[in-house]
Amino acid sequence: MGIAAQIRARIALQIADAELAPGDRLPSVRSLAGDLGVNVNTVRAAYAKLEADGLVETRQGIGSVVLATPTAGPPSGAVGFGANTIAVLIAGLNPFYLPLLRGIEDAAGERGSLVLITDSHDSPALADAMMRRLIARGVDGIIAVSVGSTPDPVPEDGIARLPPIVYVDQPERRGYSLVFDGSGGGYAATRHLNDHGHARIGLLTPPLTLPNVAEVHRGYLKALEDAGHAPSPELVSEVPEFSAEAGRAALSRLLESPDPPAAVFAADSNLALGALYEARLRGLHVPHDLAIVGYTDSPLSTLVDPPLTMVEVPAREIGVKAMRTLSDLIDGKKPRPRRTVLPTELILRDSCGSH
Repeated sequence: MGIAAQIRARIALQIADAELAPGDRLPSVRSLAGDLGVNVNTVRAAYAKLEADGLVETRQGIGSVVLATPTAGPPSGAVGFGANTIAVLIAGLNPFYLPLLRGIEDAAGERGSLVLITDSHDSPALADAMMRRLIARGVDGIIAVSVGSTPDPVPEDGIARLPPIVYVDQPERRGYSLVFDGSGGGYAATRHLNDHGHARIGLLTPPLTLPNVAEVHRGYLKALEDAGHAPSPELVSEVPEFSAEAGRAALSRLLESPDPPAAVFAADSNLALGALYEARLRGLHVPHDLAIVGYTDSPLSTLVDPPLTMVEVPAREIGVKAMRTLSDLIDGKKPRPRRTVLPTELILRDSCGSH
C-alpha cells in the first residue's frame, strides 16, 4: 500500500468519523508534505483521489475543502474490521435487546461471523454517525435495531458500494426490514382492558414520533374506536424515555387529572413496571383500583406483585431472522419478502383483572 493511499484512507476516515466536517479546509499540500516528510506530489496524488471520490473539492484561493461525509464502502488502504464481521447498531442498553442479540449471535455462529455491537444512546444523530463509521471501516453487513429516523445511507451514485443493511423494529424503512406487529399488540392490549369493562383507558407511551411507538399507538386508537369509545388526548401520557421513572411520571400525570382512568396500557415494559410501582406508592390495589397492561414482556414482569399482563414480542426470533436475512444478502441472494412482520401475543397474568 503506497503512502498516497495511506494519506487518502486516513483523511477519508476522519471525514467519516466527523473529525473533519463539510466546509473544513485540509492542510495545504506543501504543509502536509512537510509535516509527514513526504514529497508534495505524494500528497497532491492523495488529494486528487479524495476529490475523485467526491469527498473534497479544490477551490481557487482556498485549497481543498471537505464536501460531505462518506456513505460508500471503505477507502482504499483503510484499516477495516476484517473478513466475516457484521455490526449490530442498537438504540440503547435496554434489557429488551438481550434475547434479540442472542438470536443474532446464534445465527451469526452458523457462518462463523464476528458480531460487533454498537449503542447509539437513543440518539438518531449518533446512530447516523456510527452507521457511517461502520461502513467506512468495511463491515460485511449491518443490522440496525430501533435506531429511529436516521437517513438511509445511500450514496448519490447508488447502493453498489454499501454493505447489506437489515433494519429491525423500524416500520418506516423501505429496505430489508423485520418488524413486530406493534399495531396488533396495541390493539389486543387495549381491547382486553375494554373487555374488562374499562371505557377510559390511559396510554403511557414513549415519544410518539418514534415510528415503532406510533404503530403501538395506532393499535390503541383502533381498539378504542372499534369499542365505540372516542379517543381522548388527555388520556395519552407521553414521556421522553424508556424507564421506570418515566412510567411513574406518566401514570402520576393521569392519576392527578380531573377524571383519571381506571386502566392503563403502557407501551413499554419499563413504563409498565414504573406504573405498577407508582400505583403501589399511592395505595392503589392493582388490578381492582387500577388495571395495568404493558408492551414487550420481560422476566421482571413475573417477579412483581401482581404479575403483569404483557404483550410478548418474539425478540429472539426476530434476531435470528434478521441475521439469516443479512447472511443471504452478504452471499448475493435476494430473499423475499423484503419486509417481514412478526406477530405479537397477549400474555394474561393478574394485573389486568380476572380472565
